[in-house]
Amino acid sequence: MLSKEKTIADVSSWANISDDLLRLIATLTRSPQHHSRMTAVCRSWRASLADQKINFPAVCLMLRNNGDYHRFYSISGEIFDELDLLEFRGWDCFGSPFGCFPLPKNNSPMVKLILSINPEEPNSNCIVFAIYDGRRHIGFAKPGDLAWRALIYDDDGGFGGGIFIWDDVIYFKCNFYGCLNSGVIVLFEDLHGAHPKSVKFASRPPNFHGGHTCYLFDLDGNLCMTEYIDYRIEFVIFKLDMDTKSWEKIYSLGDRSLFLGNCCTFTVAAADYPGCKPSCIYYTDELTDVEVNGIYEVEKYLDKDIGLGSLVQPFPKSELMEDFFPPLCWIIPYPL
Repeated sequence: MLSKEKTIADVSSWANISDDLLRLIATLTRSPQHHSRMTAVCRSWRASLADQKINFPAVCLMLRNNGDYHRFYSISGEIFDELDLLEFRGWDCFGSPFGCFPLPKNNSPMVKLILSINPEEPNSNCIVFAIYDGRRHIGFAKPGDLAWRALIYDDDGGFGGGIFIWDDVIYFKCNFYGCLNSGVIVLFEDLHGAHPKSVKFASRPPNFHGGHTCYLFDLDGNLCMTEYIDYRIEFVIFKLDMDTKSWEKIYSLGDRSLFLGNCCTFTVAAADYPGCKPSCIYYTDELTDVEVNGIYEVEKYLDKDIGLGSLVQPFPKSELMEDFFPPLCWIIPYPL
């Protein structure tokens, strides 16, 4: 048995562990909880791990309360320890698999940011799209630009004499595509040239409800759109034929999980991420209405007369989200 004096001496020596060894141990924990506890051991450990990358073993939802700290909610139902992220104080966060970097200022509130590629790659020609000003405007910029470049879309089918509502943007097969609230798909051209423009690429799907929020995503190399029907809290999914510009309604996501919310819309192979269910949509409402945050099983209600009512199953332990405020942001383990 160790004496009290010996135990105290051993604990004291842990504070003097070398930075390299401590950081190596931290990389092997693969747990935000362990990282948070390690930084709380002493000041020297906190300083050594200040810039250490946190490993997220699953797709997580970052929540912010009305103070300075964030909580990370995993889709498997585990609530991570709160983290005091100093660099995020006073800032809104938008989901991206490529980390943080500065962008031009915009006096209008941002709704969504979408990146083309990792801006840290050599010779990167990264472009960032922004939906802002209540979804009424869209623009783009490159890291290092001093201002956003607004894009104008002109079509006879616009609402209120050319006023459009932008729901989503996706970088798909080397091009940016936008989705209007009407279901129309827009292609953005010549973004690296002197005269970028927006042109209609595809009409809305047949029997499209309209007036509900739409999301664009890549499903096994196909450009797809899902329409969120809020009064039923359900999703309708369409796949676009890029050659004929025709839509097909689909009823499964296969082995993929789809994530929607205040971030880039993305899918992952369910088997690659703990807690993910195949052919499910993980949804967060931008207004943080806990009642509609949850999991939608795409194939569960096929060929059933389900009537009205929510088809979204709440996240496990979702009551623990009630004291947190928008924006909610999905954190994607990198790389995808």
